[in-house]
Amino acid sequence: MTHTRLRLPLSGSLFALGLSALILAIIPTAASAQSLGLCNSFYSSGYTLTEGKVNPPLVAMSKPAKGAVFEEPNFGTCMVRATDHAKEGLPSFARNDYSRRQAFNANNTYFIVYALNGAWHLYNANTLAHVRQLGPASGQRMAGDAEPQWHPTDPNILYYVPTNGGTKLLKLDVRNNASSVAADFAGKLPSWGSAARHIWTKSEGSPSADGRYWGFQVENNNFGLLGYMVWDLQQNRLVGSMQSSSRPDHSSMSASGRWFITSSDSTGTLAWSPDFKTKKKLLNKSEHSDLALGPNGEDYFVSIDYQSNAGDVFFVDIDACPGVPASASNAPLCPRTVLFPTYSNGSATALHVSGKGMNKPGWAVISTYGTSASRNGAWPWYTNKIFAVELKANPRVYPLAYTRNAGGSYWAEPHASVSRDFTRIIVNSNWGARGDDIDAYIIHIPATALPGGAATPPPPPPPPSPPHMTTGGVLPPLEAPGNNVAASGQANASLPAITGPASDSGADARPSSTGGKAFDNHRARIAITPPAVLFLRRSLSFLRSVQAGMPLDAGSAAYLAPLPLLVMPGIGWPLHLNRIGLSTLRSSFDSRRQPD
Repeated sequence: MTHTRLRLPLSGSLFALGLSALILAIIPTAASAQSLGLCNSFYSSGYTLTEGKVNPPLVAMSKPAKGAVFEEPNFGTCMVRATDHAKEGLPSFARNDYSRRQAFNANNTYFIVYALNGAWHLYNANTLAHVRQLGPASGQRMAGDAEPQWHPTDPNILYYVPTNGGTKLLKLDVRNNASSVAADFAGKLPSWGSAARHIWTKSEGSPSADGRYWGFQVENNNFGLLGYMVWDLQQNRLVGSMQSSSRPDHSSMSASGRWFITSSDSTGTLAWSPDFKTKKKLLNKSEHSDLALGPNGEDYFVSIDYQSNAGDVFFVDIDACPGVPASASNAPLCPRTVLFPTYSNGSATALHVSGKGMNKPGWAVISTYGTSASRNGAWPWYTNKIFAVELKANPRVYPLAYTRNAGGSYWAEPHASVSRDFTRIIVNSNWGARGDDIDAYIIHIPATALPGGAATPPPPPPPPSPPHMTTGGVLPPLEAPGNNVAASGQANASLPAITGPASDSGADARPSSTGGKAFDNHRARIAITPPAVLFLRRSLSFLRSVQAGMPLDAGSAAYLAPLPLLVMPGIGWPLHLNRIGLSTLRSSFDSRRQPD
């Protein structure tokens, strides 16, 4: 499709008036029509979520058809069945991979799911149309534990690794399945890494929220751990590395990129500085958890502790926790803030955490399953539901939906994951029929339903230090978003009977194999762009996206909202510029991978 290139003269208020009028004429319709997809007209003005640790009787509801918009009968949120794997030709299920996986792209126009045979699939998040199976037809296939990660700002780009990790980080354009190399780690590690064959996070890790810093565990051909590494994708360089032989359950960067996290039942969950000079102990074991941003951009670790007296769900402010030298034999346990207990008169639950709502810092989504009743037969308030929880002491809790999950294998676990802007939560459900006939459902909530907004960014980073191979230097703090950096109903009295948690550790029973068929850089450049030119480029980009039928996300709309200021000759333009800163398929589930 060919688009006419707009040529706009920088001629003061005439240009400003024309641009403002054009944008204001287009944006309200596009933003309002696309902001919540099929749920856009669902909510009335002033809608508020149900608040509190409530547990109303589950209202019976038949399984909806794909695309049917319906009110969650207990909590009043807008839900829609997003997939129909049987009609769309996906074997057994179409499900969200995991709570720590961001299913939605940067502007909520796409989401991804995967099927039993390990293939990943792309869907239109507004129409729910199945778009295509992801990955090139040959070469670096995207299948199984490929760890797909959406680009933080480009809605068409996914990063991924070869199945179970390789020695490259790959980049996929989802519009045409074109794959390219984003980073090649071969030869970039110290001598201990010369036998590296699997560089990955063991399926549960993520890069920093801005996509710059990536942390990996480095393993040999037999999946034996060789060590750890942190990579700066923007500068295409190794930040730090450390030799180790104690293989964790998984690893990840923190949301800001200031910490690299390893999670192990033997050594505990540890936060390492990216130069591997300092470490902090977040938890004595490895449990279901995620990394999130605090209300002021702090790095939070959110988890459950089944070894605590009350089965506490809690968070740790990683930045505020005292650290010790990495060579220390042990580290003191970090102070924590308890969110709520799960042990209550004999009750317990398994759960997953999603801290992926980076643009709504200070909040997380929790999905529970396998809940057991109290000794008196009462069901606890958190029973088998999805809820948003505030990351503070005595938090506000907003229940969003029951999972309607009747149990089954690992695949039946809900694994709810939230979009960056916290307006969409994807969740898996077999809708009351025990087993693995599973599809994905999406809960939509208004952007204003929860308090909070973008995190207060840390100060800008210092100039980059020279590349180094092991340790040295202090990692710059998280960059502020938008820096001038160019880088390539019947009521039931009781809830469904569902089996309790598999064990006190909350471990899941991930299958060891599906029996499926096996499948056979350049340095980033930094350019400082004049603020006015940057603003012009972004504005034109937004306009072209709307012209092409792409939805305009809430952040972009907010960025452009004050444009009427531009009509003020000699005042509006500089005022606005100053305000904005201007600046195979799955061949097998590796039996060496621990249950998640």
